[in-house]
Formats: sequence, structure tokens, C-alpha cells
Amino acid sequence: MHTGGFMASIYVSIGLIILSVLTASTGQALEGDGTIPRVLNPPLASDLTNLPGDLRAVPVPGPGDQELVEFVKDKQAAIALGKALFWDMQVGSDGVQACASCHFRAGADPRSKNQLSPGLKHVPQQDLDFKVGGPNYQLTSAEFPLTRLAIAGQRGSLDTATDNNDVVSSQGVPYLDQGPDPLGFQVGRLKTRRVEPRNTPTVINAVFYHRQFWDGRAGNIFNGVNPLGTRDPEARVMASVGGNLTEVQVALASSSLASQAVGPIVSELEMAAPGRTAQDLARDLRKGKRARRLGQRVHGSRPLQRQLVDPSDSVLGPLSRYPERGLRVKSYNEMIRTAFQEKYWQSEKFVQVTEDGTVSIVDRRDRNPDTDEYTLLEYNFGLFFGLSVQLYEATLVSDDTPWDRFRRDHPTATDPALNPWTNETPNHISRFALFGAHLFNDRTRGPNNLRCSNCHESAELTDASVRRINLAANGPVRNRDGNVIDKGFNNIGLRPTDDDLGVGASDAFGPLSHSKRLFPDGLPASFDGATVTKGFGIEGAFKIPSLRNVALTAPYFHNGDTQSLREAVLLYSRGGNVAPITQTDGTPIEPLGIANMTSDEADAIVVWLESLTDERVRIAGAPFDHPQLFVPNGHQGNQHRVERDNRGFARDEMLEIPMTGAAGGPPLPGFLEGVFGPH
Repeated sequence: MHTGGFMASIYVSIGLIILSVLTASTGQALEGDGTIPRVLNPPLASDLTNLPGDLRAVPVPGPGDQELVEFVKDKQAAIALGKALFWDMQVGSDGVQACASCHFRAGADPRSKNQLSPGLKHVPQQDLDFKVGGPNYQLTSAEFPLTRLAIAGQRGSLDTATDNNDVVSSQGVPYLDQGPDPLGFQVGRLKTRRVEPRNTPTVINAVFYHRQFWDGRAGNIFNGVNPLGTRDPEARVMASVGGNLTEVQVALASSSLASQAVGPIVSELEMAAPGRTAQDLARDLRKGKRARRLGQRVHGSRPLQRQLVDPSDSVLGPLSRYPERGLRVKSYNEMIRTAFQEKYWQSEKFVQVTEDGTVSIVDRRDRNPDTDEYTLLEYNFGLFFGLSVQLYEATLVSDDTPWDRFRRDHPTATDPALNPWTNETPNHISRFALFGAHLFNDRTRGPNNLRCSNCHESAELTDASVRRINLAANGPVRNRDGNVIDKGFNNIGLRPTDDDLGVGASDAFGPLSHSKRLFPDGLPASFDGATVTKGFGIEGAFKIPSLRNVALTAPYFHNGDTQSLREAVLLYSRGGNVAPITQTDGTPIEPLGIANMTSDEADAIVVWLESLTDERVRIAGAPFDHPQLFVPNGHQGNQHRVERDNRGFARDEMLEIPMTGAAGGPPLPGFLEGVFGPH
């Protein structure tokens, strides 16, 4: 297995047991033999023009080459750097947690042990009480859906006896500071890995979003330092100009992936020890501190030095040392120098940062414990990390699904092949899936119409895309049925609003919502061509996710509420869970319509959603291939008792995710399947 004994944990190779789970149930709906009467014959011309299309026809957003060349010297080298950093376990403060640790199957996370978080986003106070299991709990099908209705199948009140606001998410690092975990992630006295307060979305196709994270806090403009974009007007990097270091303000548009990337590496829930900075990470990677903590005698950190890289890897193959671990290049500093412009990393001077954040330029390091001196490369590491990871993730576009192939063959709205009533044998997809697509694309306004594609728009299948927002008259702000909202963010009545304010929340820099920032002193009587009859509708609103590869990314919604696609579809059928929906001040929020789907209709939509799966994603083939990875799958023991490791934490139970090359490999099991289910 090439584990090398670098950790005192148990490793299970998924590669040895994948074949035993390939025949497990996938939850796929059974196709009916009949038609769907609700689908009009012929479909409305206005619907046909909005039928989701071929993603390959949509330009991949991102900063232009003229903007990038200011920073990036060699784009392909930057992509290789980004892929290495994304998959490298050395990036986490514990030497285990990589970015990919939560994004290794279809860009998402199928694990089910130690994946529960309490209501950390509840307002006005955090809810630290687990309603189900607790830390290191092994989820089962019995826990789903998390939201329990007072009357089964009918939105309205919740069953207070069985409902809970726990979240199924992803485990990060344990609390890497002295003393017990203030958030309660421990079993007895042993600290477990903390779990994020929202479910992990896929990184595949994330390049199409205007903003990142469920609450949109990673801005479309990358400032080179943090996720805040233009909300942090003081963010600066340094550049060497004429031999002197000078501050530079970065403002790269269509770069929300870079904004997002620099968040987790300093988050003490996800990847970092408290107080860690991007500069600290750069220094640690140079010195190899993390590897030494784990018992290896090394000097510096070779990229991916504890992981295998397939020689046929579509990006990293030419750099692979296989059968040895890591890349042929000896350091991340070397990769940065190759990829980025010299003026952002080459200088004999140091950037000194004091405890209060004051920045000055000095000629040498000092021995003052109250200051830190960074090389220019270290100081600008957030810039390099964000841009390189963005350039890598921009390659993760799944545009070759059966549905894409069908629309590629039939791109025009007037093509008779789009009508499932007359096209009984469509190419690439089933007739039942085509009926499901039209049912999904019903755009007629009415209390019982599905109208799914009004939010999951166009080929991107989300109204939160760069293209949709750039085309809108008011950009990221719109009027929806009398509510002023952030375009691409909706409160669908999944949970009570005070469980999590989503884009309606604020932080130290002010509101996350573009709507609230546009109208800080209150709303006008009319906006976006309509009367504002209700008010803001931003609290409890979350980004509308793309539905591509959705069959591979359970559990669903921002809290992981449902375990199957069919459960998710039925939630929309009943118009959500909670009604009425309001902001915390009582302002009404327009709910979903109640579609009341038949069983055949729900099945048809599920079958169509399954046609959005790109086979390359399922088998992790290029461009979705990747290095070997070891991921924590909870801890040895259960929610009542865990074993202690040699660092004083709960001992990890580790799983090997085998490397894949350009041709891919055996598919990994999904959520609650195989090694990712009860055992």
C-alpha cells in the first residue's frame, strides 16, 4: 500500500475493496414505461429556449490573460503548482489535512463517520449540543432526512421530538491548541477532529460561480490576501520595484476560486492551528516542520513527498517520481519561482510583521519574538496559493455528460428531437430522462408548477453563475416576488431561518449580502422593475448549487439534510420544509411553489439528474485524476470511547484513496456505501 508507516494509524486501502461495493445500490430511480402527462405536447417555445444546454458551449470564466500575466509567468506551471498544493497533506497544520481531504470523490466528501456538527451557525447564539450521536458518530440511513416534519410529506411545522439542527459536513483538524475544545469536539478528554458547520460542496464546475462558499463570502474579486475581496480595502501584497519593496493592491475579477482557496488554510475548523497565517504555511513548507513532527527526518518539504503520483497524471505526470513518493521538483519555492513573475518573489529584503499587524521592510531577520520576518515569497504566499489553486480548479469542468452530448447533437430550441412525446429513442439519454428534463424545465408561473430551472438556470444549472449575474440588469441583486435578494441565493424553507443566516449574515467587515450593502439604509419602494412588497429576503438564503454530477455528491443541501436524490426532489415537491418563511425580524420571504409531484414525475427528474454525471468524474479520469491521498475516516472507537494517539488526540482511522492517472480507476463508493458506510 506504500503507507510507509508515516503515521501511527490504521490504513485501509480502498483500492482493495472497491470491487466489493460496485454492485451496491446507488439509489437510482427505476424508469417507468409511460409518459409524463404534466409535460406539454409540444413543449412551450418559451420553455425550449431555456432548456439547459451543453456546458461546453459556455466560456469558462476567469481573469483575462492580460490581467493574469501581471502575476503569472507560466500558466501550465501554475496549474501544476495548484494541483500539488490542493492534494498535498503537508498543507494542513496536522500534516494530514489537505484541501482534497474534503473533496476527493466527485469533488465532494462521501465519508459518514465523525461527520456531524452541531448548530454552530445558529443565531443569536451557537448551538453546541449534538442532537444525534456526537463526535465520532457513525451515521446510518436512519438519521435521514435530518429535518423531521410534524405532518409527514407536508411543509409547515417541524416535529420537535425528532427534528434536529445538526449538520452533516466534513471533518477537519482537531483543536490544535492547549486545553479542551471550546466547541466540544472530543470524546471524553480526547479531542476529535472538528467538523465544519456546512456540508462540503463539490469543487468540480465551481469555476462557474460568481462567489464561493454557501454564504457567498468568498468574493468575485480576489485581493491576493484573503476571501474578502473588495470588502477589505486594506489588503495588499508586496512587489519588488527598482530594488525596493512596495505595497500593491490586487483586484482580479472572476477570481472567486482564488478568494475561496485562501480561507481554509487559515481556518482552525478546517486545516489550521489557531493564529496560523498563509505566511506561516509558506515557512513551514520550506522548513518541513510538519513532516518532522510526524517522525520523518527531512530538510524542507518536497511537494507531495508522502504521496504517490501516477506517471500518467494529466498535470503532474511529467513531475512524478513514481515508484517513489512526491514530485521530482524539490520544493514549493522552486515551483513558485517557475510559475510566477519574479517581482513578487525575488528580493534580498524581508517583510517584518509585528504582533499588531504593522508591516515594515527590513534588511535582515532579528531575534525579537514579537516580530516575524518573511521573505517576499513567504509574504505573498496567499497570492501564489490562491491563483494557482484557482487555475487548477478551472480545469475541473465536467462538460461531457450524456445530457451534454444530447444537447450537443440538438442545440437549437426548434429541434423536434427535444420533444419526448415524438422522440421515443433519443440519443445518449433515455426517453424517460428527456421527460424529466422537461418537467424540471417547466417555467410557467403558478402555485403548482415545478419551475426548477428558474433557479438552476442554463447550462451551468445555477443562477449564481458568473454569466447569469453579468447578464443581469442589476448584477448580483434582484427583486424576487417582492423580496430584494442576492441573485443566485435563496431561502427555500429547508430549515428555520435562525439555524443559519447564510448570505444574510454579517462579519467584522459588514454584511455578506450584496443586497444589504447596496441598500444599507433601507429599501426603496420599487427596484429591479417591480414593487418591493415584502422587504429583504436574504436571511437563511444559500447559494444555488449546480446540479452537475449531483448523483455522486450526497448528502444534499447546505446541511446535508437528505441522503438520496429522490428525498431531495420530494422536498421541492412539497415546497420545502418550513412554512411560512421569514427573516428573523418577521419580514416574509416568498416560499417555493408546491408542485405535488407524482411518483413517476419524481422518478423522471431523478433519472434526468443522473444523466448529468460525467463518467470521467465517476472514475477520476483526466482532468479529474489525482495523487494518492490518505484521509481520516473518524477515529478508532465510537462516539462513547476512542483510542489515544501519540500526540494526545483521538487516534485517526485512515483510508487510502489510491492515485489515478489520466485513464482513471475503479470508482470510489459513495455516501453510506462500502468503507464510507457503517461497518
